[in-house]
This record gives sequence, C-alpha cells and structure tokens, in this order.
Amino acid sequence: MLIFDAHCDILSKINSEKELFKNNHHWDAERALANGPFIQVFSAFDKTLPRNKARKSMEKQIKMALSIEEKCPDKFKIIRRKEDLDTCIMEYSRQKVFGILEAEGAEILGGSLEEFERLYSLGLRILTLCWNYDNDVCDSVAGDNTHNGLSGFGHRVIEKAGSLGVLIDLSHASDKTFEDVLSMTGRPVTASHSNARAVCSHRRNLTDSQIKAIAHLGGVIGINFYPFFLNNSGNAHILDIIRHIEYIAALAGTDYIGFGADFDGIEIKPAGIKGVQNMYDVINELLKLNYPEDAVKAIAGGNFVRLMRQFLS
Repeated sequence: MLIFDAHCDILSKINSEKELFKNNHHWDAERALANGPFIQVFSAFDKTLPRNKARKSMEKQIKMALSIEEKCPDKFKIIRRKEDLDTCIMEYSRQKVFGILEAEGAEILGGSLEEFERLYSLGLRILTLCWNYDNDVCDSVAGDNTHNGLSGFGHRVIEKAGSLGVLIDLSHASDKTFEDVLSMTGRPVTASHSNARAVCSHRRNLTDSQIKAIAHLGGVIGINFYPFFLNNSGNAHILDIIRHIEYIAALAGTDYIGFGADFDGIEIKPAGIKGVQNMYDVINELLKLNYPEDAVKAIAGGNFVRLMRQFLS
C-alpha cells in the first residue's frame, strides 16, 4: 500500500544525504520504505527569529534536498511533474523515496513574487503560508493579527500560486487568513498537518466549517500526530489518531483525509508511535474497524496523490 505523508521536518535536522537515509530522528528513508512505497512531503522549516534568518536556513534545506537528488538518483527523486508522480506509482518501489518540496512559511519568498517563481523552478510545489508568527503574507493562528488575515502582498501570493501550480497549505493560518484564502480561490487547498478542533480544542486544529470547506474544494487534511493536537490532555495514544480520522470521515467523507504526521517537527509522540516505522500500525487500526480497503488506501496515500495531480503540470 502506497503511503503519502504530507508533512515532515527532517530536512531541518540533518546535514547530509547519508543522514536522510538513516538516522536517529523520527524519519529516515530506510524506515519509511520498510512500510512499502512512500511519498514524503519534505518541509523546509526553521523557527529562528528574526524570520529573515529562518529564510536563509529554509533555502539551505531546499538546496540540500536538491543535492541529495543529484548525488543519489537511484534512491531519492523530487516530484516536480505529473510524470514523476506517475513514475512513482508505476515503479511501486521500496528502494527509492519520492519527495515533494514544501516551504513552511512564506518568509522564504523574501517579499518577492520573482523569488516565488525561482523557487518553483527548483521544485517547490507546496507553500505553507505561515508558521507560528505573522509574516508579510498573512496572520498565524498563534500570531498578533497584524493584517486581519491576508495582507495585500498575500493576495498576490495566492494568485501567483494559482498561476504556477503551487498547492496552498493552511495549517498554522489564522481563522481569518483561512477565510480570506478561500474567498479568493476556487482551487483545492490543504491543511497538511491539522486535526479536528471538535475532538481536540487546540487553536491549531480545524473547525467543522473549515473541514467542510476544504472538502468542498476537493482538498485533503493531513492528520497530525502531535499529542497536544490529538487530545486535550496531551496524553495521546495511536487510537487518538483514529478518533480524528473517524470524526472527519463522518463529517466530510474519507476522500478528504490523509496523513501529515509532522515527524521531526513535534517534540513528543503519541503512545504506540516511535517514528515513521509505525505508519502501518495506524493503517492496521483502520482495517480493524472494517473500513473498506479502498478507503484505507485513499487515506494512506491515494487522496493526496489525487490532490497533487491537480497541481502538477
């Protein structure tokens, strides 16, 4: 069964191609491929302040991913086009990880649409608008409501993403930013690593109306494995992941759910999850609940594959 995980911060933890394939962090290629064929969204991420310093680190991570692809073409491929995605599906390889590049924070653009175009040419295909701080594009759910949603520049970024074919990720966005983005685009969006606020009341999670809005546009929500986003106590178990999947499935359907574990971006993990090697344990729990196998395959990877096909040229 193909697994597609929509959010991982391992690039911020490593310094070489050797470490991508084997390390002591939450995610490495060796353990990922032990599950079977695997597509991983690799996020360029840095929590440094001021945010212009984070931008330099994020650029360095993207360059490292490109370097790994160049040095290890038999083991690592960045998906840029539909044909790359088709190759991944056809090869069904347990020897090569296929990756998609994402930036977690529009700070990486440096206030420039031309820079957005350059990053796209390198392979950037997903843009998370913000992290835990407001930036020149939008307000974060953890920010200070600097713009009351999207900024003027933010509106131009959304338009440019549409013309380039970059998927907008609304995890971390404020509720008003979320509303503003959906008011100006009819294209699908994702919340790549977010859960249901009705199940766990953390502000980082999605309201019912947001879940329905993503589903209405044909987007996908990636379930985040961070314990404090899984239940209100923060003392979470693998079954709490299932609770969020079941809630969203009942609200919007199984076609709009995937995984966005946030490995190497979360400090702690739920009981039963040590790292990427446990992804199949979540899948097996779904199968125990008698979900149809086609629905489980869709949640495991098919839904995000469908979504990315709409953006890749």
